[in-house]
Amino acid sequence: MASRDSSHPKKMVSRKEYRKLVDRFGLFIVLGLVGSFAVFVAIALFGGFSNVISTIGNANKWYYLLAFACVFASYIARFFKWDYLTRKLNLKIPKRKNFLVYLSTNAMSITPGNIGSVVAAYTIKKLTNNKFAKIIPIVTMNLFTDFVGFAIFAFLISLYIGKYVIYVIILDLVLVIPFIFILTPWIYNLIKQKKKKGYITKKVLKYGGTYYLSQSTLNKPRTYLFSLMYTMPADFLNSFALYFSLLAVGLNPRVIVSTFIFSVAQIFGMISTLPGGVGVADATLVTLLKSEFMLSSALSSAVTIMTRIAYLWFGVAIGLIALLWTLRYWKNSK
Repeated sequence: MASRDSSHPKKMVSRKEYRKLVDRFGLFIVLGLVGSFAVFVAIALFGGFSNVISTIGNANKWYYLLAFACVFASYIARFFKWDYLTRKLNLKIPKRKNFLVYLSTNAMSITPGNIGSVVAAYTIKKLTNNKFAKIIPIVTMNLFTDFVGFAIFAFLISLYIGKYVIYVIILDLVLVIPFIFILTPWIYNLIKQKKKKGYITKKVLKYGGTYYLSQSTLNKPRTYLFSLMYTMPADFLNSFALYFSLLAVGLNPRVIVSTFIFSVAQIFGMISTLPGGVGVADATLVTLLKSEFMLSSALSSAVTIMTRIAYLWFGVAIGLIALLWTLRYWKNSK
C-alpha cells in the first residue's frame, strides 16, 4: 500500500501556488530560449551567416523530419522506464496521465542541471497524495540513468574507434560522481550525527529520511538494469537527431561516429549544468563535426543548429504542452 501524505490540509499547496512554481521555471525556459538563440546566431556567424542559413534552407525536409520522429520515439521508449520506476514505488497512476507527466519533464530540460524536472514530482504528488520526498527518487533515477546511457555509448564507441578513451573515462567519472551523493545516504547519515544542526540541515533531516527510504527501494541492481534496458535504445534514437540532420544536408555519415559525437556533446552539456547545456553542447558538436567528419565551418554550424532544434527545442515544446495539460491534475485547495 502506498504511503499517504499525512500533512494537515492547511499546509497543502494550492493550485495558484503551484502555478507560481511553474512560472519560476518558465523564466528559465525564456532565458534558455534567448541564450540558445544567441548561441545559434554566434554559430551561424562562425560558419558564415549566409552560408549557414542557405544550408539549412536547402536541407532535405524529409530526412530532417525523421530526426524529429526519432526523438519522439525516444520519448516513448524512455516513458517505459519512467512508468517502471513509478510502479516500483507503488504509485498508482493511469498510464495516459503518467505519460503526460513524463512528457512534461522535457519542458524542464532547459533548467540548470534539469532541476526543473521536480515539477513532475509535484504533479504525481497531486495525483497520488503521496509525500513529495517519496516521489523525487523517480526524477533522480530517471536523470541518472539517462546520463549513464550516454556515458556508456561514448565509452564503448571510443574503444571501438580507438580514440579519446581516456578523455571519455574522465568525462564519465565527472558525470557519475555527483550522483553518488544524491543516490546514496552516507552524507545524510553524517548530517544526522552532527550535534549542532542549522536551518538547512534541519530541512535535510526533515525530508531526507523519506527520500532515502524511497531511493533505497530503487537502488537495486535489477532496477538499474531494467532502467538501462529502456534508456539505451532511447539514447540511441536521440542520437539520430544528429545522423538525420547530417543526411538532410547531403552527407553520408557513419552511424557509430555520429552516435559518439552526439553522446559526447550531451555529456559535456550535462557536466556544465547550464540550462540545456546551451553553448557547451553546441560548441562540442561544432568541434567534433569538424574534426571527425572534416566538415566546413558552414556545414558543421548548420548541422549543429538543426540537431539542437530537433533534440532540445522540439522536446521543450512538447514538454510545455504536456505541462500545461497536466496543470489540471493539480487540484485546488483552500
